[in-house]
Amino acid sequence: MSVYPPVDDRLKRLLAQEINCSVDTFKLALWIADGIVKSPEIRAELERIATAHHAGQPCGDRHCAHCWNATLTGSATEDGK
Repeated sequence: MSVYPPVDDRLKRLLAQEINCSVDTFKLALWIADGIVKSPEIRAELERIATAHHAGQPCGDRHCAHCWNATLTGSATEDGK
């Protein structure tokens, strides 16, 4: 089964789709997204968040609605959900 966008380019494409709402062309959105996904700092942060979620812990990022709400309310369960 084919899934669009391709898995190896999914992060870049998803970012570009969001950026495209604010720029004139999709080509510009792809260029900006390419810079984002190649950033070592952003990749490290994505890895930190994924590691926390896989461990069942809140990631602490205020843009992660579930984890941020759990942190504010103290309602995180044993499995982090």
